[in-house]
Amino acid sequence: MLVKLGSGKSTITKILMRLYPINSGKVTIDGYDLNELSIESIRKNITYISQDSYIFKDTIRKNIVLERDDISDEQILDVMEQIGATPLLNRLDNGLDEIVDVNRLSRGELQVIAFIRAIVHKANIYIFDEPTSNIDLSTEKMIQSIIDNISKSSTVIIIAHRLSTIQNVDRILKLKDGSVMSN
Repeated sequence: MLVKLGSGKSTITKILMRLYPINSGKVTIDGYDLNELSIESIRKNITYISQDSYIFKDTIRKNIVLERDDISDEQILDVMEQIGATPLLNRLDNGLDEIVDVNRLSRGELQVIAFIRAIVHKANIYIFDEPTSNIDLSTEKMIQSIIDNISKSSTVIIIAHRLSTIQNVDRILKLKDGSVMSN
């Protein structure tokens, strides 16, 4: 989706994540009514990454795996290497066991941690809201490569203000005042 400020993209993403109720009409995913899907099912199958990374005060590992014990350090390190984030880990005293201090890490580094979380959790649908807004150009290219790769087996929705962020997409929706203006 190519959007302008105030076009309704936050509302749409919050409806898709069932954070907002559907007041009229019907929203379906693969033919399933969104209102009939459990919150647990939605959280398991849809991963949402906002431009404001949700990072809590705990280790980098716990920020990535959350409550899942089936995600290995190797999976995390593999994604870190794919996006060129290994230097970030190497400069931290405790590696994956480093307690995240949002004052020590840049917004881009926090966004990278949130992106790694999304990728290792493997979803059927990914919603990326300005996934590279705080990230340098070389990391952005690597992230876009990973997004291109996961789009082969999952649905990927990218919300962007810049055309460069959505250069390899199959379809572009332009929103204005909460409505699709062009497709």
